[in-house]
Amino acid sequence: MAPMKMIHTQAELQAVARELGMRADWHEPDEREVTAEVQGHSFDNAGFWGEEEQTRHGYDWPALEMYVTLYQDGKPVAEVNLATLFAMAAGTCTGEE
Repeated sequence: MAPMKMIHTQAELQAVARELGMRADWHEPDEREVTAEVQGHSFDNAGFWGEEEQTRHGYDWPALEMYVTLYQDGKPVAEVNLATLFAMAAGTCTGEE
C-alpha cells in the first residue's frame, strides 16, 4: 500500500484530485468511489493532525486537530487538516506562503 499523502498546499490537493479522477468542482465523488471522513477534536491548523498523530496519542487526545481522510475504493489515500482546507477554499491560503 502506498504511504498516506499529507496535503499541505493547494497544489498537493490538486494533484490528489487528479490522481482520484475528480471533476474540477468535486461533484459526484461517489462516481469515482471517493468518500471522506472527518476526525479529531480541535478546529485549528497549528499543530498535530492525521492518523499518525491519532495513533501516537490516541483519538481522545484534546490537541488532535480535525482532519479529513479521503478514501478511494475504501482505502485511505490522503489527509488534509480541516482548518487548512477551509483556508484554501476561502482563497486566503495556498499553503505555499
